[in-house]
Amino acid sequence: MIDYHIHTSHSVDAEGSIKGYCEQAVKTGLKEICFTNHCELDRMRDDNLIRFNTDVEPITHNNLLKLQEEILQAKEHYKKFGLAVKFGLEVGYYEGIESRLKEITEGLELDFLLGSIHCLDHICIDSSKEHEIYFSRHPVQELLVKYFQEVEKLVNSGLFDSIGHLDVYKKYGIKYYGEEIRTVQDDILRKLFKLMKEKNIALEINTAGLRRINEFYPSPSIMKMAYDAGIKLLTVGSDAHKVEDLGKDIDKAVAYAKSFGFDTLVRFEKRKSIPIDF
Repeated sequence: MIDYHIHTSHSVDAEGSIKGYCEQAVKTGLKEICFTNHCELDRMRDDNLIRFNTDVEPITHNNLLKLQEEILQAKEHYKKFGLAVKFGLEVGYYEGIESRLKEITEGLELDFLLGSIHCLDHICIDSSKEHEIYFSRHPVQELLVKYFQEVEKLVNSGLFDSIGHLDVYKKYGIKYYGEEIRTVQDDILRKLFKLMKEKNIALEINTAGLRRINEFYPSPSIMKMAYDAGIKLLTVGSDAHKVEDLGKDIDKAVAYAKSFGFDTLVRFEKRKSIPIDF
């Protein structure tokens, strides 16, 4: 089993060391893990940060090299335990990030880039402290249209291997807006999945939704539409922000994918996808 969405204490909203996660992976029988610490680059926000021990520093090319070195050391060490360790990043996409992202990741030995929409108009909609700022200004359908416009831009950028927690807006949106938050127009999703197929970008099944709102990201209706649209590439991740959540409900995520007809996950090696049959 694999887990392709993991945050160590290098992400300022997470806890747990690389070693701690690797030890937990070996203990629980995971065969491959990919560290995907946050890479937030929006200069209009104050979360462009990475942590080393107790020191919080800006995200820079040199600091990503430093993170890479820690992960590569773990990769070498844990091979003898049968654990494959991969180096990825979860990038908070915003329009205009392209040149900065390419610059800051130049020369890194990345296996995987996960692209996620965390912010709209530079406001974090999956933050307990910020979501209401954005939600209070926008009716639900306006939010959904804007969100998926940003996801389309993410896909069209061609920079990413997979899209993280596609319907993360429901994390706080269900309580704020009610069930209408689930009513994404079919034509919006059909257009998105067509683009994803053209760009060979995977769709992530993210198990954190089970811990938050008792439902995976993406929802069953979105998963069905993805399958019907011919999406083949799936990644799976716990979105762990603490060691005990590593690999959480990954087995359920696989069963969830199977229930819609999917039969393959993908893992990555130096940005190249490798299929894994269920």
